[in-house]
Amino acid sequence: MKWIPTGGLFVTGGIIGEVLKSNPHYFEGDNSEFMKAYYDKGRVSPILDKVPLFAVTVEDMGLRGARICAMRVRL
Repeated sequence: MKWIPTGGLFVTGGIIGEVLKSNPHYFEGDNSEFMKAYYDKGRVSPILDKVPLFAVTVEDMGLRGARICAMRVRL
């Protein structure tokens, strides 16, 4: 929380995709288990209310990032 990501926090990785496929309700809604744990951070909770949370479900996120880096180096 050193830098407050007011533009959003993006949760990525293979586990997110698998959990969303098998049990999407784990992440959906403010009353879901994940969101309750996300907001239950004591004195930091009011800050987290201002940070939107996004679940990235694409499986090739690493390849997309590598492509962007390669294009930047090439130019």
